[in-house]
Amino acid sequence: MMVITNDDGVRSPGLLALYRAASDLGEDVKVVAPSGPQSAAGMSITFFKPLRIERVKLDGPTAYAVNGSPTDCVFLAKYKLFKRKNIKLVLSGINLGENLTLQSFYTSGTVSAAMAAALNGINGIAFSMVIDYKDEPPIEAFSGASKYARMIIKAVLEKGFPKNVDVLSVNFPSKIDENTRIKVVPMARTMFDEYVLERHDPRGQKYYWLGGRLKHGFEEGTDVHTVLVENNVSVTPVVLSNHSEEAMRSTHELMNYISHVETVESSASKKR
Repeated sequence: MMVITNDDGVRSPGLLALYRAASDLGEDVKVVAPSGPQSAAGMSITFFKPLRIERVKLDGPTAYAVNGSPTDCVFLAKYKLFKRKNIKLVLSGINLGENLTLQSFYTSGTVSAAMAAALNGINGIAFSMVIDYKDEPPIEAFSGASKYARMIIKAVLEKGFPKNVDVLSVNFPSKIDENTRIKVVPMARTMFDEYVLERHDPRGQKYYWLGGRLKHGFEEGTDVHTVLVENNVSVTPVVLSNHSEEAMRSTHELMNYISHVETVESSASKKR
């Protein structure tokens, strides 16, 4: 079984495109998605209000719509809706907009759904696509992305998930043609210069908008350069590890320094 979710809501054309890409690969496919948009929800979990599940009919599947976050959807799929089933993959997307660089990775509800799945023992793949439309794009706009999504899902089902990888983050360019290729690349750190706009409401009270301006000159060999400059599909493997050897060593050095300073200051205090 595979479960599909997203952060754009259960009626998103990207979700339906992903369902159609995965539905004929020999696995039972279920849709469990937020009832409305949950963009930038990250890995938020609903604790202080009840969650409700509604069955809704889409153009093809019957889906479970949840009044919560993408991570809530993953939890409900694993521990309630399909708790007696073997969920092989959680597929998240296709997101209406790219999720490139670490700057977007940790805030994206689409990516976080895949990470929540991995933390609960299920491999996840997050699919996102650069969107040029000011309004919601038609499902036809996802035809190229759907083709590549299907190839990736099919390969994982046949060959298995990459060894020692928990999540795959896949980003599609807005236009896919015969020259588009798949490239395995790491994430860049950032792609936006962030800023805050201050405004005043009719009563003179201040309010704020958070925003970001797209940077220029992206580093080659990264996800953002691959998608935005080369017009290729980026695939980034993600490992959910809480440390590296270098990080552990340097942090030990810092803690040893603190202990040394405390010992010296304590000795000096006693002499006084």
